[in-house]
Amino acid sequence: MLGVAVVLAGVFVDRAFTQDGANQATTRPADDAAAAPESERRGGPMSLDNLSLNLGFEGSFDERAVRTRSAAGPRRSTRQINQATRLEETLGLESSGHIAGEDVLLFDVAADWGLAQEWFAERGAGPDRLDRTHGDLLNYDLSLTALPRGRITANGFAQKLDSRVPRMFLPSLDRSLNRYGGEVLFNDSQFPMRLCFEHLDEQFRSRTDRLYDDEDRGRDSFRYEGTWQPSRRQALRLEYEYADREEQYSGSDTRFDTRRNYLSLNHVYRFGDDEKSSLETTLRWQDETGDLGRDNAELSTRLRLQHTDTIATNYALQYLRDRFQRLETETRRGEAGLTWKYDPSWTASLQGYGLEQRADGGADTCEWGALGNVTYAQDNSLGRFSTNLSYHHTETEARGGERRGIVVGEAVTLNDPLSSYLAQADVDLSTIVVTDAARTRTYLAGRDYAAIRVGRYAALRRNPLGMIANRETVLVSYTYNVRDDFLVRRDRVDWRIQQELKSGLTPYYAGSLQYEDLDRDRRTPFAGRDVNRHRAGATYRRDRWSLGLEYEYNDDSLDPYQAVHGNGDVVFYRNAWQQLDGKATMSRFWFDGTNDLPARRTTLADVGLSYRHVLAARLEANSSATYRYEDDSLYGVTHGVDLTAAVDYRLGYFTLRFEVEYDLLHLPDSEDDGYAFWIKLKREIPVVNKTVQ
Repeated sequence: MLGVAVVLAGVFVDRAFTQDGANQATTRPADDAAAAPESERRGGPMSLDNLSLNLGFEGSFDERAVRTRSAAGPRRSTRQINQATRLEETLGLESSGHIAGEDVLLFDVAADWGLAQEWFAERGAGPDRLDRTHGDLLNYDLSLTALPRGRITANGFAQKLDSRVPRMFLPSLDRSLNRYGGEVLFNDSQFPMRLCFEHLDEQFRSRTDRLYDDEDRGRDSFRYEGTWQPSRRQALRLEYEYADREEQYSGSDTRFDTRRNYLSLNHVYRFGDDEKSSLETTLRWQDETGDLGRDNAELSTRLRLQHTDTIATNYALQYLRDRFQRLETETRRGEAGLTWKYDPSWTASLQGYGLEQRADGGADTCEWGALGNVTYAQDNSLGRFSTNLSYHHTETEARGGERRGIVVGEAVTLNDPLSSYLAQADVDLSTIVVTDAARTRTYLAGRDYAAIRVGRYAALRRNPLGMIANRETVLVSYTYNVRDDFLVRRDRVDWRIQQELKSGLTPYYAGSLQYEDLDRDRRTPFAGRDVNRHRAGATYRRDRWSLGLEYEYNDDSLDPYQAVHGNGDVVFYRNAWQQLDGKATMSRFWFDGTNDLPARRTTLADVGLSYRHVLAARLEANSSATYRYEDDSLYGVTHGVDLTAAVDYRLGYFTLRFEVEYDLLHLPDSEDDGYAFWIKLKREIPVVNKTVQ
């Protein structure tokens, strides 16, 4: 508690300092710096732009209650309450400047050292737990730049930082980051190069000791980049990276460790009038070992010819070898296309392609297709009219009997309350691997998502308690059973029409039609996936508010439904000192029920408010509130609440921040709610605010 007394004493010092000498303290350094000769400001063995100490205090309290209900047998419920209290007293330093001149070495450093006291309590069905720990803490952020204006520049950095990661409707996670590394830059107009190394270690922890939320991730990487530019018309770029990635979910033994070597060579040559034509060639090689290793090699070339101001053509060839989950494929692909920009209003394009994929131990695939697209947009007396029409035809033939096919990195968006279906049928659910879009985080089945079989297709649904956010796009890799040879012809038409009116109203209509035809002579027990989807609606926008309403008809042969969607946002009040915003979305779904799926009704509504108030020149308050309601006749009722509020106050060199958070996620079989408070005080003590030798 000594730090609290020191910081509070600093408040009174700040008040007196601000009233009696603030003007002198803020103007004197500038006057001294202006009076100093240029040689004094830039010369000398060491020069400080600023140097300050600070005293800080941070306190937090968290409580999280989890209740689970059993639907099997007699209904029983268990409730567990976890509480955590933490106090920190810190002494910090911040400084920046240069050594041996601004052209030699620049530095920027911030560090905090202190003591920490923690109390933890757990009460539930089992024995109560009481823990108390004490220790010290150290955070720092250091960066160095050597020879910033030289032909060769070196940068180094080291960080050890703590922060919080917010989660919608769930308590925030503590994030501990350890990161260090460096890079060397070769600054040359014809051949710039970069060589860098980085170590990263991240830990995500729940303050209330919930192992289910914890996660460890680490990464060591070495990277080289160089670009040779002998002329303005061409460039040759070389990249190499070695990365060693480790990932583990606490509370489980599941690990994903991967080592990766990646090499890429890319050449671009531009020619023709205004260099609008180009030839681009790429050679890429990747070797991965570990739990989810993926090896591939690629050679591709693309030619673009600008014939006239309105007509351009493109041609491409690609060879790709891919190995994943002990299956290896070789793909050869070619394509050609034409783009015609008739005038600023009309644009048309036609693209054709063909590919052959051979699999070692898997099914072989042959596919060709064509895509045509027409876009029109034109201003008129009412506002602006736009439309788009596209037609896509594909023919896919699979050969391989009982062998398996493979899909790597299929993009799927998980959107509540809909199920997201994988493209292929007869998926082996045990082979599904789901990662984020950057392939830096691997999600766990059961914890982050659920995979269920719907007829011959596989559907993914996210777990509200997991790490996948609503409307997040993930990458899915899997294998599927080809069974018998088959040929599928698919035709799809998509179109959209809308008119933006000057009054702010924009009515629109969009539709999609898809028809699949199978070669019945091959006796394939497979039903084509037909789609008949239509959306009609309108949005109305004004300066401070907007409204939208849409009707959706989706006659999908897998899971057909009808829906009504509404959305709106409004600025209730706004001036120079405060602003109150609100937004809401609502959807009502009617699922018909097919492929062993029961018919169901779902209502989903999200309502949010945000408020910002500048109470004084140095005092500001922010708050937000979000509520989710989901009523599914099959899965039950879900409630979600997310409340946050913060106050920031600054007086001279004294700062205060107070935050509060409340989260609730009430599921049909469980309830997770918690609240937390944080208070952070900081008193800066300026030592140097001018250049010294």
